[in-house]
Amino acid sequence: MDVIERILARILDGVTFLGALAVFLMMAHITLDVAMRFLFNDPPPGTLIIVSRYYMVVVAFLSLAFAERRSGHINVEIVSERFPLPVQNTFNVLGAMLSCTIFAMLAWRGFEEGMKKQHIGAFALEQGIAIPIWPSYYLLPIGAGLMCVTLIFKILRHLLGGPHKTVLEPF
Repeated sequence: MDVIERILARILDGVTFLGALAVFLMMAHITLDVAMRFLFNDPPPGTLIIVSRYYMVVVAFLSLAFAERRSGHINVEIVSERFPLPVQNTFNVLGAMLSCTIFAMLAWRGFEEGMKKQHIGAFALEQGIAIPIWPSYYLLPIGAGLMCVTLIFKILRHLLGGPHKTVLEPF
């Protein structure tokens, strides 16, 4: 399990770096757009499409697994905290399994949609320039797939590792 944990951690670190790079590039791109618009009245084409179809999607979906790795998602325990620890653990594992199922469906459906968009060569027009957008459709299934892998790893580590104080600990 340690080897798998290290490999998964490296993959998630790489994806997190891509997310941080996307934030930086988005800021630089928007700054360039604003500067070119006000200084030369000639903004670069495609800023809105690239920001909304690429940078934002990378930031939103590729960061899901990183947040799960650190147990950083919102977790409301109004009722469950009053149950004994074994019951809480059962609820947490069942919740992670349900989440994994939902993210697996998102990954599968997102991949199908990406294949359709790739097949038709989907693009968007801005200032008379065609910008391909079909590659961005694969970012959702990648992020959802990484989320599934992370959840499966945390569930298996918990189930194979014996009792823990808290379930699905960060790694």
